[in-house]
Amino acid sequence: MFSDYNVTDIKEFLDGSLESINLAQQLRNKKVLLKPNLVMGKAPQKAVNTHPKVVQAVAELLLDSSCDVSIGDSPGYESTERALKASGIMDVVGALGLKVVSFNNPITKRHTDGVSPYQFFTLGEDPDLYDAIVNLPKLKTHGMMGLTLGVKNTFGFIHSFEKARWHLRAGQDRIVFASILIDIHQLVRPTVTILDGIVAMDRDGPSNGRPRNAGIIGVSTDAFVLDHCIERIVGLTAPLPITRKALEHNLIGEYEIQGDGMQVIKDFEMPKLVDTDWAMPVFVKKILKKIFVKKPRLKSELCKSCAVCCKVCPTEALAFFEEKPTFNYAKCIRCYCCQEMCPEGAITL
Repeated sequence: MFSDYNVTDIKEFLDGSLESINLAQQLRNKKVLLKPNLVMGKAPQKAVNTHPKVVQAVAELLLDSSCDVSIGDSPGYESTERALKASGIMDVVGALGLKVVSFNNPITKRHTDGVSPYQFFTLGEDPDLYDAIVNLPKLKTHGMMGLTLGVKNTFGFIHSFEKARWHLRAGQDRIVFASILIDIHQLVRPTVTILDGIVAMDRDGPSNGRPRNAGIIGVSTDAFVLDHCIERIVGLTAPLPITRKALEHNLIGEYEIQGDGMQVIKDFEMPKLVDTDWAMPVFVKKILKKIFVKKPRLKSELCKSCAVCCKVCPTEALAFFEEKPTFNYAKCIRCYCCQEMCPEGAITL
């Protein structure tokens, strides 16, 4: 268990972990891309992004192994450089001489044997340009998917507002969206996933939840396994949509846990969601979802009229009225992009 973000302690743990899974030597002299969780430019204490000290520890280990290290992501509505600076990660980038990749080089990949109904995916950066992808998710709750962990973190390879198109295609169906996330993850194929859970986020994440000490770092070459393990650690008794879909397709086999093992995090509070994946006719589900699924709502006193929510909404269900965003719930698909991307925490569920 980690009590704080001490770089020396994190490096020592990661060094031993990579050695134990036979990755330490494999990563030597490689061209590596670090993919943190970089939703928006928020200070480290907000627990919105991968903590700069975790990025520093990973980057230093790779540089010590003579790697060529880049870092990149596609934030929700601002530039990569701006989000890196506001998150504190740019200080690490400058100090260590890392290269910044803005995920503005679209390339379409085909997935012929995926689990979603789709085959073609346009990524903002080609993962094949690198010898290794190091996936650096943050342990956080997520309004739509329950948690955002290793598999969902690779959704950041989809460029900025293109993410909204995938939300639109999935609509309110979390299982379909989970299958899309799985296919994107398998196209990216991270070499290793290192999850920052020293300070996690619970309640209504992923951008405005409650930062809370969890004290863990998870390391695995298989993000499906890591996500399944983390769900158990936070006390879930049933798998979330991504893990549920992964289990259905035999993407999670037997595994063993090293280190501190299965110490459950007490009182981890999940978002207040209603499971809408009922086994009933589609037309009935549509009616019930409109009644029971939580609606995003505006806290007017917190809103600064930045219009980010309007820009990221895939169905244009938000419009300005008297200088405040107004919801058209008939068009809202409950993807909660507005809540996720609101920089002021003015939209709640």
